[in-house]
Amino acid sequence: MKNIFAALGQYLTSWTSCSATCGYGTRTRYYYSSYQSEYCNDGCLNGGISRSSQCNCPAGTTGTCCDDILECASNPCQHGGTCIEMINRYNCSCTRRYIGPNCENDLIMEHDSACQFEFNRCFRIFRLHLDWYAAQDFCAKRNGRLAVVDTTEKQYFLETALKTLEIDEDSSEFWIGASSKGSVLQWVTGGTLVNTRWPPGVGAGFHGYGCVALSTHYNFMWTELYCTTNSSYFICEEGVDPIESSLG
Repeated sequence: MKNIFAALGQYLTSWTSCSATCGYGTRTRYYYSSYQSEYCNDGCLNGGISRSSQCNCPAGTTGTCCDDILECASNPCQHGGTCIEMINRYNCSCTRRYIGPNCENDLIMEHDSACQFEFNRCFRIFRLHLDWYAAQDFCAKRNGRLAVVDTTEKQYFLETALKTLEIDEDSSEFWIGASSKGSVLQWVTGGTLVNTRWPPGVGAGFHGYGCVALSTHYNFMWTELYCTTNSSYFICEEGVDPIESSLG
């Protein structure tokens, strides 16, 4: 009976179980004296693409099936932050006091303050190197903002305050809250700039591609830098009452 089935092309067994869940998996079924094999279960994980007998895996995955590489295995999140595993990256969920990709920046780190009590505002001067966007996020998490130096009085007040500090001229820029929106320079509050403080001889000082900082090179007048420059310090503008107790 088995020889008759084989001659007629009938299989004597059903397919075996697939040898793998993806990529290299094969399955087999048998004739009386022969067999047939084929690839099976070739679906790949995490966006991998099956290519013949294997998976073509995207960055951040590995192995036959494109298993996720565990970026959190190195415990990258500092100061009690929780690491959230993602494809080709991780995300740190920080405690209230810390901020940054790895929760590395302390929101109540040591800083200098220059306060105008009559206006209920203080300028907090942080000697921490961040780009403009990270500095603005830092200030916002402190319930403030990058300093809006929208009056001559504010500008002169900050110039005087900064001149009293011992500042390394090699790390001499301090972000304030002005950045380009297309061809227009705006404050973080949304208003366009009316009063400006570009150094003499520098021209308009604004070319539409950056953010504004105060510079020791220009006696703490303005300079324009690419917003992604991460070598600048920054100045937060906040209310007089400190927020350290609520963040501790």
